[in-house]
Amino acid sequence: MKRGLTLAVLLILVVCVIVFEPFRGAPPNPEVEANGKDVPTVQGSYCWSSLFRSQCGDKIYRNGLDMAKEQKPVNVSAGAPVRVELSGDLKSVKLIQWDDQKQESPVTLNNDQFNAPTEPGIYTYELNSRWKQGDGQFGFSLKVQ
Repeated sequence: MKRGLTLAVLLILVVCVIVFEPFRGAPPNPEVEANGKDVPTVQGSYCWSSLFRSQCGDKIYRNGLDMAKEQKPVNVSAGAPVRVELSGDLKSVKLIQWDDQKQESPVTLNNDQFNAPTEPGIYTYELNSRWKQGDGQFGFSLKVQ
């Protein structure tokens, strides 16, 4: 009986650690999806405080263009909806788009979504997010056809 109770308590502790993530050392990666395809992201600089540690990771990237330059863009249709989902209790989210000519412009997220541009080309995005525990920067690329 004691052994069963001990196992149950350990199982509950493991579930709590997985669900509440008190040991997370960096912000959660966003889930980006376009045309039913997962869009990989690159993590930039961040600062994060968890239950037992705090740390900052400074990357050499200047902006989203630098973050995503080594990444192959994901093909999407012109005007296709792009979902950007971040977990946790977000305080703020800022999304910036760069086009082929390296012109930057802000993008508004509505219900964790925005529409891909209608003009063909490669577009790079920088996502800056802030949580109670810290902040993070991410980059990704789309090729609009």
